Amino acid sequence: MAMRRLRPSPPGNRETGVVLLVVLIILLVVSGSSASFIWYMNQQQARAGSRFRTAAAVAVAEGGVHRALAVLETLTPDGRASGRGWRPEAYSEIVRVGPLEGRFTVSITDTPDGAVLITSAGEVGGVTRRLRARVYLASRALLAGIYGASIVRLEKPPAATFVVPYGAGARDLPWAHIAAEHGLWMATAGVSLNDPDARPVAGPGPVDMPDATKGAVLPPAAAGLRLLLAAAADLRVDEVFQPLGAQRLRAMGFPHEITIARTETLPAPPTVDQGFYQARASANTGNAALNQAAGRYTGDGALERKRDSLYTEEEFERLLRYLMAEQREHRFEGIIYVRGRVVLRSGQRLRVVEGGLVTEGAIYMEPEATLEITHSAATRTLPAIIALEKGELLLTRGARLRTHGLIYITRVLELTEGSEADIVGAVLSSGKGFSFVNSDSRAVIRYDPAVLGTPGLRVAGDEPVVAWVAAWEEVP
Repeated sequence: MAMRRLRPSPPGNRETGVVLLVVLIILLVVSGSSASFIWYMNQQQARAGSRFRTAAAVAVAEGGVHRALAVLETLTPDGRASGRGWRPEAYSEIVRVGPLEGRFTVSITDTPDGAVLITSAGEVGGVTRRLRARVYLASRALLAGIYGASIVRLEKPPAATFVVPYGAGARDLPWAHIAAEHGLWMATAGVSLNDPDARPVAGPGPVDMPDATKGAVLPPAAAGLRLLLAAAADLRVDEVFQPLGAQRLRAMGFPHEITIARTETLPAPPTVDQGFYQARASANTGNAALNQAAGRYTGDGALERKRDSLYTEEEFERLLRYLMAEQREHRFEGIIYVRGRVVLRSGQRLRVVEGGLVTEGAIYMEPEATLEITHSAATRTLPAIIALEKGELLLTRGARLRTHGLIYITRVLELTEGSEADIVGAVLSSGKGFSFVNSDSRAVIRYDPAVLGTPGLRVAGDEPVVAWVAAWEEVP
């Protein structure tokens, strides 16, 4: 059989095949890229949706915390009772977050130091996030820079008193610079109260920048004066009694921005849980070495072996005697509890760090004595001084007081004869008689809202509270 010879294709046909192959390859690449692009965009959309639902869940959880804070300060959700005792295990509400529907579930529990823990779970589109806030329910009395359950008295020029805000977020605080149940008495118009033209120098506070801790700082200028007085309280200068209002005070040289508010009665001051502070002092072993040295010096074997910081009046007097004899820089640490009064002798210096001084009696500072109680940001809510029973704090000629935290006394804080007080926190006097007296001295009080988180304070059952958030975190 004859074989047929195949003839080669013309050049034009070969070029057409190559072009077709190239086109197919390009289509394949474009199809793959398109598929990858579509897959990538779907993933991005899914991630974006997940991020949106996550952010929405966090926002819903925050809404639950704020709802709980509002209830604690007012009424329960059904409006039938005070909200401060509200302790739900799983209170839930449905909320809208844009086009989505969310739900928060809130639980509230108590802690041993008087705080409450608010846990809020926010759920949106199957995503759940949880927030926990540590909250103190504080007395409204702690919203004042100086709170006196009786009379605040300023006398003997050049007596000067300043109450200004301290720290971020405290610009509009304190709620009242001075709150007095029975009256604000000024012996003469020559005393100074929140003088805007004066800028006293003070020591650094617990949250000042590290470079500020090397020396003094300049507190903000006083911006006006807000007074809160009970309806029957006296407001007087010398023998001038009511009516004495803001206009008359301005004419006497007091700040031009004066607000005088009247209320039937002031918020009741909180009470102190003595057992709480006794337990803190009993667990505080930071002063064991100082106890040992003072015990050896004074021949007190029990003090030499003592590990805790819960002292009798006699034990603490021996510690102070040892410190006077040593003439060296010593400091106490943590919470110190003294079952009695404390007397700082002339020229003596007592320093406490990261804690406070709690006494069952008065604190007397003889001429040129110095008491310094300082905190860091971590211990900012601790009180500086709590003086119970006959708890007055008296500064005599040239004495110096520098503290961080609340000063809580059951009688009077009195400054006399050129003494000075530099306080970052607030002053609260819960007793009768005079509450605060500044005579020929200078008091600089930088109100720190952290006093609202002072542990171990108890508010009367029927008193309204302020919910102060001490810490806020996201939890698993």
